[in-house]
Amino acid sequence: MPTAPPKKTRAVATPGTNVGNARYHLYRMAYGRIKGAMEDGYYLEAVTLIESIISDRLESRLTKVIGSDFSFKTLGALIDKSRSVETDAALKKLVIDDLNDWRALRNEALHEMAKLASGDSSTWEDRMYALVLIADDGLKVLKALDSRCKALRKAGL
Repeated sequence: MPTAPPKKTRAVATPGTNVGNARYHLYRMAYGRIKGAMEDGYYLEAVTLIESIISDRLESRLTKVIGSDFSFKTLGALIDKSRSVETDAALKKLVIDDLNDWRALRNEALHEMAKLASGDSSTWEDRMYALVLIADDGLKVLKALDSRCKALRKAGL
């Protein structure tokens, strides 16, 4: 039986390391891939990359707020932790309202594309169109969350 991989911790950018540059490069590539995926109609790929960046931003913020590593968690766990420990009202509202709403749509899209619930008459085309909106909304949430986290970091909070 396969064993679980070892627990990962978030790399921290400190002077003398390349972590900041490496993270910047990953973000730059991910944003480019999101753009390309959306242009080419690969919305599920865009949604997963959007979630990855959102999760990384929240992991960074939560690690700062609680004073210890809080990384490589599910989006739901990150939202729950933010609900209980986030000190910035604007960020907390963004996470609890906008991000949590988007998470529910994202979950449905990623986990139920090929499932049919009783009474559901949506077609593949309907579901693909919904993905366009989910990816667009996710990008808006990501940009708002990233902007707020940057402002807090700049203010030393």
